[in-house]
Amino acid sequence: MWFYLLQTQNIVLNLVEQTHQFCHFMSVAMHQCAAVHKGQILMAPSQQQTDIFLDDPIELVTRFVVTHDWLLQSRGENAVLVEVPGKWCDYQLAVVWRHDEAAMQVSCRIDVQTDPMRYGEMALLASLLNKQIFIGHLALDVTTGELEMRYTLALRGAGGATPEQIEDVVDIMLGECEHCYPAIYQVANHGVLATDAADVAMFTTEGEA
Repeated sequence: MWFYLLQTQNIVLNLVEQTHQFCHFMSVAMHQCAAVHKGQILMAPSQQQTDIFLDDPIELVTRFVVTHDWLLQSRGENAVLVEVPGKWCDYQLAVVWRHDEAAMQVSCRIDVQTDPMRYGEMALLASLLNKQIFIGHLALDVTTGELEMRYTLALRGAGGATPEQIEDVVDIMLGECEHCYPAIYQVANHGVLATDAADVAMFTTEGEA
């Protein structure tokens, strides 16, 4: 009789323990589901990723300009115009945010005017230099006779831009302008052929590499 009572008692204790474990498991599972539903990602501390801070692209550009003490010529809701000092000349940096396309358009005007008779040669130079450019492309503005470095950063679905994206785009574009300036100046003011000027620019790039 006592033997059966002990067996029955052990069975009841096992059931109680299993019930307690099951309830704990369900509590943890419900907590995780609620967290995932709220958009949280649950990871072990060693797997947690670095936070990414997104912000309005125009606001980020403005902060970047202020940090470098550049001349902020104008600032609107969706655009900013900046004068950036360079080695060869001052560059006109314009940034426009297109809400409909969720894209940031960046242009950097190179202060070298070309005689209309040299537009063809300058357009050819832009085409040749574009083969060497890492980010952006050169385009001739026939209304002013100046070349612009242009680039569009698509941000659809990103929810904004990061400070690192702004810094990379601006720094690289200004660097490309500085590299291309001597060739542009020679073609615009000294009658140098576009092919010859582009060859010199290419040689300079290979020498730096």
